Amino acid sequence: MCQRDSRGSKLSRFVKEEDLDSFLDQYLKGIILPKIIGLSGPLGAGKTTIAKKIIKFFGCNEVVTSPTFNIVKNYEVGEIKIFHVDLYRLNSWSEFIDLDLPLSEENTLVIIEWANLMTESNIPHMDLIKIEIADHEQREIFINV
Repeated sequence: MCQRDSRGSKLSRFVKEEDLDSFLDQYLKGIILPKIIGLSGPLGAGKTTIAKKIIKFFGCNEVVTSPTFNIVKNYEVGEIKIFHVDLYRLNSWSEFIDLDLPLSEENTLVIIEWANLMTESNIPHMDLIKIEIADHEQREIFINV
């Protein structure tokens, strides 16, 4: 069951992997580009899995892999530019700025893994998807928009 808070700005649900696509679709159908989506959660929680599903939702048929070593991977689908970022190896906000990502450029989607390594004040308009491991089959996913 999905739950929203009284402001309608949070979505929370315990999700099994087979239900993840429909849960994400519910969120993704309502977003307008440009958009920044942050992903946070412990190692192995499923940040890259969710990033792959988001990128696929926008029509990318390429193989999507974690950008841990590259830090940023780019994908293009028609006029949409997607930047998949992994902050795990960055040490400072200035290193993030040095990536020179088009955070507010038209038709741009920026997906940031390990977004919890930044403070929300750095990117106040970022939607945050927080993943918590409930058990080996389920994740609790919170979406704050």
